[in-house]
Amino acid sequence: MGKSTYHIKETKNSYSFSYSGDLKEALEKARKDLQKEKENTDIAHWEWIRKKAVSAILAHEKKITKIKAFIKCAERNLKESEADNEATQTGKPDA
Repeated sequence: MGKSTYHIKETKNSYSFSYSGDLKEALEKARKDLQKEKENTDIAHWEWIRKKAVSAILAHEKKITKIKAFIKCAERNLKESEADNEATQTGKPDA
């Protein structure tokens, strides 16, 4: 094989293809590249990383939601408690 190769240009909605050198050699190179990509063992690792990342992001978002819920509940209870304290203090005569 010589220096034949292929090129793929991607735009928003389409691909454009070109090659240099002999078309048969460029086609063979593309077939070898496709096989190499299909047999890429790194992909399993990247899929594992993606799953871990998605899980971590979801756990993070859930934690934020729970903390916000606690803050809302605590603020409401604190406000009620302070209102009860004011009501009991204003109802009592000073010593």
